[in-house]
Amino acid sequence: MSKYWTSENVVKIEEMAVSIPSDQGKSYQVGDVSRRVSFDIPESVKFLDGSASYLEFKMKIDTPATAAVGAQGGQTRLQCDPAGAGMIVQNLRIYSGDRGTLIEEINEYNQLVALKHDYDSDAAMREVTRLEEGGTTYQPRCASTRGASQGAYNDLYTNPWFKSPTNVNTAAYDVTEGQNTVKCCVPLHCSGVFSGEIWPNMLTGLYVELDLAPAPRIIRQLDTVVQSRRRTANPLVLGFEDQAAADVALPLAAGAATTVAAVYLAPGVNGMIADRVDSCPFVVGERVRFVSSTDAAGLVANTLDATPAVSGCLIASIEAGAFGGVPCIKLVFDQLYTNGAAAGGRGAAITTASCVFSSSALEATTYPVKYTITDMNLIAHQVMMESRYETAMLQKAREGSAIEFDIRSFTNYKNSITGGDTQATIQIFANNHKAKSLIVLPTSSESHSNGDLISSTGTYTVTEDDMDTVLESARPGIAGINDFLTDYQFQMNGVLQPSRPVSTRKIATQKSIDQFHLYELDKGLANAGISPRSLKKFMENFVVSRGFAVNGGAQDLRDIDLTLLLNYSETLPAGVARKNKMFSSFVSHVRRVTLKGGSVSVLM
Repeated sequence: MSKYWTSENVVKIEEMAVSIPSDQGKSYQVGDVSRRVSFDIPESVKFLDGSASYLEFKMKIDTPATAAVGAQGGQTRLQCDPAGAGMIVQNLRIYSGDRGTLIEEINEYNQLVALKHDYDSDAAMREVTRLEEGGTTYQPRCASTRGASQGAYNDLYTNPWFKSPTNVNTAAYDVTEGQNTVKCCVPLHCSGVFSGEIWPNMLTGLYVELDLAPAPRIIRQLDTVVQSRRRTANPLVLGFEDQAAADVALPLAAGAATTVAAVYLAPGVNGMIADRVDSCPFVVGERVRFVSSTDAAGLVANTLDATPAVSGCLIASIEAGAFGGVPCIKLVFDQLYTNGAAAGGRGAAITTASCVFSSSALEATTYPVKYTITDMNLIAHQVMMESRYETAMLQKAREGSAIEFDIRSFTNYKNSITGGDTQATIQIFANNHKAKSLIVLPTSSESHSNGDLISSTGTYTVTEDDMDTVLESARPGIAGINDFLTDYQFQMNGVLQPSRPVSTRKIATQKSIDQFHLYELDKGLANAGISPRSLKKFMENFVVSRGFAVNGGAQDLRDIDLTLLLNYSETLPAGVARKNKMFSSFVSHVRRVTLKGGSVSVLM
């Protein structure tokens, strides 16, 4: 890699942090539509150390008020993606200071953030993300006692995005006070300018544009309260209480005339502590329903209110109680409910295998979740050099000499296919002269309501097994999906690479792994500068990759016909259809930046 800087001719004599506010002001709200912010790094910041620079801001999730979600909606706790607040950056563009030259552009930047968090991280790195960016990690205190897999959406006690629950829970959940304001320091390490060597900003200046992602794409409910993610981690039903405060034993048959006023949660199961109301993941004002915790295809119980109209049971208070002499947590409803007969796609008996889940976002008429950003600044890390180095660089520029250096970056080439395409050919029009690796994310391009996104319902089934019952993707449109892919192969100038198709048939069963695929994935990530420290997310964030060189080499793709051949020929389970997909093909490459005569040119 070409370098202007060498260890012999660079001496740092002083460093300082320069706070640069965004051009659009320091406070704004993002809802269903993305929003653009920009920063102008002046030439007075002579030498920029991008790897030590970062975005600094405060972020708060704005949970919609009860009146805004309709009759069937309610309150619930919300958090940002476990990868942290870096997920708010959807697209990134960096121009020269005069905005005349586009130095770097990364579309779907948060896909790379999620990819690095899933694969290039270990326990220590995830804790750093938690502290600096508001990320979340698995919380053992909320662990499933029924064998559910570990997930980062289960933290009830130390979650940075909402206040810890108290042991007195009779007041309605305050949407204003319940969510925390999180201070975030977010590095832009997927960018070449902000992850490489010192940038001679005195010669160019920089203008940085960020598109902030719509709120429903990155904000989710806890796994322990939703129907479609790790159902074996949800609270179990122990029994009910009727209007006379008498115990109602299970099962409660569909169509039974019994009216109930409260439900008791089984103690000692999935983190439920008998006398501790603060161990309950639900909030007052949340609507709940009941479904089998072991049958992924089981119908939801058809709860009816006094009207009678189909309705989720609205929690009026959460108390410590006792069922049959057994201490447990009691969810008291706002009125009497019955378990109605089968109708409208619902209808099931409530048994000891039934769990409780939230319908607050899922069944809301609309769920206008937003997040608010305040005090947003770009902290530019300025490096002071000895005057002789600065003078030498200016002298080169005045003499018309070219100053050249390389940065490592990504370029995203997009393609799409429909769910009905079983033999697909993806043409990747790469135009990079020093390509290191290709990373392809086949993401779902299906449209979803806000309620479906926030509750991760109907997105994409990652697994369906005894461990989690059902695990649907919490990152539709961001994480890659296998979608019953049989095998894949690349074709470069008519030559198949590798020589045999890479099988993913075992991964398509959602129960096993394909070793050759993981081997190729390991190589592709490593060549892209993403250390494959962990491969445990190979199903939740499915990636197809191909390394172009070894031992730090690169390949010129400018005259190469690059094609990805995809074979979707696996037999689909009953009632399952493949998704429409958008392919993000990230080419990891080296860009040559040339500064000459006051202008900037970039060779991709």
